[in-house]
Amino acid sequence: MAKIRLPADPGRFTIAKASAGNYMVRNDRTGKNEVIIPCRDRNQAEDICKRLNEGTHSGEIWV
Repeated sequence: MAKIRLPADPGRFTIAKASAGNYMVRNDRTGKNEVIIPCRDRNQAEDICKRLNEGTHSGEIWV
């Protein structure tokens, strides 16, 4: 499991598909505040996206 640190104001997260076909969760920011979290499947991506958008994290999330 990896620990991902989030910026102070990460914004909204959405599920996207990478060019290789894998799912990822990414926010609507660019530059140093951009967060991209690769996922195993759609179910994991939905779970992570839901937790991030609800704010049930303390500045970092275990994936």
